[in-house]
Amino acid sequence: MNTTAVKLIKGMSAFIATLLILFGAKFLWQNYSITIPLNKELMIIGEVEKIIVEKPLKIHEPVSIIVSLNNVSNFQKTYTEINEKVAQALENRHYKIHINDNSTNELDKLYTDISLYVEKSLIDGNFPELVEKGQKLAEAIDAETIISIDDKYIYVHIAKNDKDLYKLVPRR
Repeated sequence: MNTTAVKLIKGMSAFIATLLILFGAKFLWQNYSITIPLNKELMIIGEVEKIIVEKPLKIHEPVSIIVSLNNVSNFQKTYTEINEKVAQALENRHYKIHINDNSTNELDKLYTDISLYVEKSLIDGNFPELVEKGQKLAEAIDAETIISIDDKYIYVHIAKNDKDLYKLVPRR
């Protein structure tokens, strides 16, 4: 065989081996520095049922954390606790938290009706009216609506039977 061909094959083999080692190291680093600690911290929260961490393809993209909740009595408290633990685990990395729910068409329609009052309250700041209207609309379909507000978000939790809808509306 030609010595040039042998050198080319050796060089390509070394290049491929280096790539495999680098991708393996990246995979291990992401698993042991992000996914495992995050799962460990979030599963401590009793209302958290399942966590999926989607790692970004590019360095500057945020880490996407998909959280499924179960039996939430206080959505605001639960979300705040999740957000604090994610921020602590990821330190300076950017992230987005997505809350999964098991909503129905009926709950989605109710939220659509309530969202008009959510938008209105963001404009005029009349949050007591939002809570009152949300409860009245929910009573009409025999559901329960819990709306809470802090300086960052409006938290909407609508429940009927064993189905829940969670919405987080930024106040800015």
